[in-house]
Amino acid sequence: MVNSLLLLSGIGMIIIGLITPIYYWRTKRVRVKYFAFGALVWFFAFIAKIIMDLTISGSIGSYLFGIGTIAYVIVYGLYIGLRTGLFESGFSYVFALKIKLQNITKKQAIAFGLGFGCFEALFIGFFSFINILFYVLNPSIINILPEQQAELITQMLNQSTWTVPAAIIERIAVIIIHVFTTLLVFYSLKISNKKYLCYSIGFKTIVDGIIPALGIYIGAGTITGLYLMEIPFIGLGIISLFGIKWISSKWGEKDT
Repeated sequence: MVNSLLLLSGIGMIIIGLITPIYYWRTKRVRVKYFAFGALVWFFAFIAKIIMDLTISGSIGSYLFGIGTIAYVIVYGLYIGLRTGLFESGFSYVFALKIKLQNITKKQAIAFGLGFGCFEALFIGFFSFINILFYVLNPSIINILPEQQAELITQMLNQSTWTVPAAIIERIAVIIIHVFTTLLVFYSLKISNKKYLCYSIGFKTIVDGIIPALGIYIGAGTITGLYLMEIPFIGLGIISLFGIKWISSKWGEKDT
């Protein structure tokens, strides 16, 4: 039996991904193109990560896991984290240079970060919704799948409704993280100091770098485990809120 309430997870992420940039656009009067720029850079970074995952990431992960848990958690975590940091913050930096956004305002930089993070939320939410909806409408499809695949999908579709808020909370935290790291990138451009770009890359390295460790030592097999895995991301989101305030004070503009 499929828990159709799991559809709320995707719906929630879509709502967050839509309402947040719309609200900022209406209140701050930032041109839509800055949100679009962020979304475009996210897409290019996503494609680059997918290419790596389809070619070398799996082999690297399997090799390191074969060496031992510690090697997997530390080295593969560093690999995953740096991949994200270099592509996401690095692509943002290069893109901004190419289209001459060195003098971007703080509001515009925040819009870029919101476009980046909210498009990701929309993308993940949409495919989560469509994936679950497919099986809600066609539950008999599960019966013709290979046994192992059917078992995994059945487990996914029978998760507790309590899993729904976890995904939405995570997206909110990650959007805040994207805004903070985007501000670091653009402040780096503004003052021509790559130190802040390195901060951005480093912070994103931490965000994704902890994923292998969380999967090994906690796991999302239970509701308790799922929410324990979200705690570090919530914590990093809170740090990012203070980070946004810190970098905003250095930027010097009154209106954020």
